[in-house]
Amino acid sequence: MASLNSHSVRKVLFRLRKCRFIASDRAQSMVEVALLLPLLVFMLIGGADLARAFALQLAVQNGARAGAEAAAIDFAPSSAGARLRALNEMSRTPALDPLAATIDVTFTKADGTACLIDPTPADPCWATVRVQYDFRTVTPWPLIPNTAHFDRTTQMRVFKKPV
Repeated sequence: MASLNSHSVRKVLFRLRKCRFIASDRAQSMVEVALLLPLLVFMLIGGADLARAFALQLAVQNGARAGAEAAAIDFAPSSAGARLRALNEMSRTPALDPLAATIDVTFTKADGTACLIDPTPADPCWATVRVQYDFRTVTPWPLIPNTAHFDRTTQMRVFKKPV
């Protein structure tokens, strides 16, 4: 009986030597990497898309602020000047196409009427700049929306009537 057990053990050891790679730690590490690699790639690309979305949202917000600021401090405020300043500000972000953005500039009083005369402290005029941009992810994600609509509005007081 002892010889049978030693024979069985020798047989198992021979098979293990033959398939040494399967029983080694290297094989276990390769299997772990193969299982985790898709998850790591998914997280890396998802993080990059999230970072892009955040940067583009900030660019849209900064474009609205810059356009309203240009209209507020200019001696001859105009819709074209505010729009151009918003486009220049947004073009500083590499992944954003400023020509794809929709920029609306309006000059109104508090009651919604147009600013026809120079505003006074009692009757101010407001420049409102609204920037809209549609964001698309780099890759289409399953079960997650692939687009986002960024819409930012900034309003500042104007000291001269618009041209």
